[in-house]
Amino acid sequence: MLKLYDLCGKDNIRFSPPCWSVKLCLMYKEINFETIPVGLSEKHKIAFTNQKLVPILRSKDHFVFDSWNIINWLEENFNENPLFINSSNKTFSYFLYHWTAKELLPVLFKIIANEIPNILDGKDLEYFIKTREEYIKGPLSQLKPQVPVAIIKFRKLINPIRLIIKENNFISGKKPGLEDFIFFGNLKWVQSCNNFPLLEDDDLITKWFNEIHKFFNLNQNL
Repeated sequence: MLKLYDLCGKDNIRFSPPCWSVKLCLMYKEINFETIPVGLSEKHKIAFTNQKLVPILRSKDHFVFDSWNIINWLEENFNENPLFINSSNKTFSYFLYHWTAKELLPVLFKIIANEIPNILDGKDLEYFIKTREEYIKGPLSQLKPQVPVAIIKFRKLINPIRLIIKENNFISGKKPGLEDFIFFGNLKWVQSCNNFPLLEDDDLITKWFNEIHKFFNLNQNL
């Protein structure tokens, strides 16, 4: 069985955007897999890969890291329910992979940076605060005043996605596909870490997010 090394917080909360994207791909392709929980400070669990980040997918003595690499590996090795329908679909998915990482996640981090500690404890909490405060060169609290502006910015950034969903029901078309799985992980990250609404209840993307949950019959701790 495949093993997915998956970022984990306290109470078994799984909150990594790329890990969620990979899990949806595995489920969509009907591949049996087991998740190996990895805390932020538990680098020893993935030391065999010489990598510091998850997701990592292991098959016997072989492993693949980075969500896009994993997606490609799954497509090359499992024929059931293709993720790449055509070259356009693959290209747009690759765009989303980069766009979400470079444009969306930095904005979302400002919104939930002070909420993430709520799902961590012990060494993982210490690791998160130390590394993130080093990254922003100051206390996490300095981001709190930026939250309202960041929320507005996020809602505007995703307007093209909203328009696609309005036209097609899903980003991939009339049913969920790879583009949806890549985008979903970002919103799942926010939901996992806080209780305040990132989007309005009647937002098309809120409805889309709930439909993805229904499609896969998801629970929080997968």
